[in-house]
Amino acid sequence: MRNAKQSFWLIVSLAGFLLLYSSNARDLSASENRYPVIIAEVENLNDFALFATSGWDGNWYVGYNHAWVTKLPEAPEGSYAKAYLGAKLGRAKNFIRRQLERARTHFEQLKNLPEQEREESAKQLKYTSFKEISQKIEELGKKLSSPHSGKIYIGINSSPHWDKKHSFFLVPEDDIPREGDPEEALEQVGEARWFWIEVPLSLVSFDKENYVAIWSPDENLNSAQVSPILASAWGSREVNTWLGQESQGKAPSSLSRPVTIFEPALAIKLVPSNEKRVLVEILNITDEEEIKEKRVVTATVSGEDIVRAWLEISRDKSSSKVQKWLRTGRFAFGAPYSITLDPGKLEEGIHYLRVGAEDFWGNVGYGRPTKVMIRK
Repeated sequence: MRNAKQSFWLIVSLAGFLLLYSSNARDLSASENRYPVIIAEVENLNDFALFATSGWDGNWYVGYNHAWVTKLPEAPEGSYAKAYLGAKLGRAKNFIRRQLERARTHFEQLKNLPEQEREESAKQLKYTSFKEISQKIEELGKKLSSPHSGKIYIGINSSPHWDKKHSFFLVPEDDIPREGDPEEALEQVGEARWFWIEVPLSLVSFDKENYVAIWSPDENLNSAQVSPILASAWGSREVNTWLGQESQGKAPSSLSRPVTIFEPALAIKLVPSNEKRVLVEILNITDEEEIKEKRVVTATVSGEDIVRAWLEISRDKSSSKVQKWLRTGRFAFGAPYSITLDPGKLEEGIHYLRVGAEDFWGNVGYGRPTKVMIRK
């Protein structure tokens, strides 16, 4: 009888444990599968499809004299681990860099010609003289070396004022997909993309409206003909967007010009705690490999909702002492995760390569560093 009672209570305890385990597992699973919360003027981020990929640009450029502001609602209460600000941008012109590349090409083409032929050829290329090409190269090089060159900033605050604490570097112009040109073959042309930057969660307001702004301190980004374009979506006549045209490379100081009908692709992303992982492995480069020409580096990436992958390189002599990784090449926004490595842009010698990838939750994973020898 005693053994029967013990068996009964053992069964009851086991059943209770299984129920508790099942409940905890469901709670854990639900917690792990909670999707990031998006705060934007349009519910679906994919509906921000106007202006920034092709067609009419609406003059929606981001620049030195074109700062955009949107008023977003207060964030919903919840348990969040991280916060991000985002903007969807496209149609970068890389105007100064393209001018510099063109001038350098012209210089190389003409430098070894006889003087008279060189001067005539320079005039045919619409320079006043061959010397002007050198002056142009120097002038454009100074513009590109400016600490503000091509930079796009984004800010958040519970009121329409953004100081350094509330302002963040979002993306360089070189990373924004380029606008195509009907008369020139260009690489890096593509669809507008969302770019995100992590910000302190404490800056997001849960009881007041959130004002998000985007601008550039680069004085060369001053028109739709030379600047990247901010995506938009169809909206309403309600005033919750403003254009600042007198910010002079800084965050806008007032809500001066209201904009209706269209909504800017500016958003806040709130990410809950999660246990998701991003796993990365380079497939086609072996340790100690010698690289003399352009080489495609392909990686396999495992995880959920992978948004981009990239290639990093380090000049450190040992993988165990690597301290500084620098990205090289373009982002890969979808499979295949392949990035072109150009040894012509690197110093000769030993380098370490690795591929990184990020999911929509902001989790980042890196592959094992691979040692290569760069030759020219």
